Amino acid sequence: MAGARNLRDILLVALLLGVPVLLLRAATQDPGALGPFDRAVRRIGAPLEAGLSYAATAVGTFFERWVAQARMQDQNAQLAAENRLLRLRIRELMGVDEENRELRRSLQMRDKVSEDMLAAEVTGVEQSPFFRVLKLVLDRGDRYVRSGMAVLADTGVVGRVDRVVDDRSDVLLITDPRSKVAIEVARTRSAGILEGGGEDRCYVVLAAEQPIEVGDLIQTSGADDIFPRGHPVGQVIAVEPLVGDQQRLIVLPSVRFDRLDMVWVILASAPAPDAQAAPAKPPLARGLGPIR
Repeated sequence: MAGARNLRDILLVALLLGVPVLLLRAATQDPGALGPFDRAVRRIGAPLEAGLSYAATAVGTFFERWVAQARMQDQNAQLAAENRLLRLRIRELMGVDEENRELRRSLQMRDKVSEDMLAAEVTGVEQSPFFRVLKLVLDRGDRYVRSGMAVLADTGVVGRVDRVVDDRSDVLLITDPRSKVAIEVARTRSAGILEGGGEDRCYVVLAAEQPIEVGDLIQTSGADDIFPRGHPVGQVIAVEPLVGDQQRLIVLPSVRFDRLDMVWVILASAPAPDAQAAPAKPPLARGLGPIR
């Protein structure tokens, strides 16, 4: 059994070594001097040689593609890492660009307002449970802000500080029904009081003889000593006649309150404290009082 296997292996090795030798011998001889055996070998070996050449080419092409694919994967991994770094850099640049925009807005506000201002970030927007109006929450507390201070944006009037609790402040918007702002029509200088109408509307009642047109700009008049004069409040979108010699202006605010991220508080616009108000008494200590 082992001898037959050894003989078979020897014959297989001789065949594998003999076929190339015979093909090489037939290929190196002069075609005109070939014998019958060499011609038969050459006739049989030509297709075999073509097949081996094709197989070798296919294998070579496969390995070339495999190597190229491996290189492409390495390059893709490198490009992916570079893209991640570039995306991080873009985020950083976007943050710097946003800071630059805020600084430019601050400088523009400084040019518009001569009073001392304090920048404040809008940290929340709440819906009033009683009125269909929004309420802004600022990141400034009682160390800097007092109730009644005017709040402006770069696009116009926002409202005034309504309540200060610890490190936050609530802003009463000009659309709140409790809000009242002294205004004037920029074109005619007609003065009036702008009142909040809820939602995103405000109203002004003027004498019917005042020539008001749709599209007129409404701005602060400064008569209330809270808002500096000349800041945009809104635009007249409709004029309704009232009973008697009056007309009501429907005003669309200039500021989009749901898109605010930064506002400015006018520090000099808080009402002066009431000098006649009784000072607050300190709370009594618990327990027994002192012996008199």
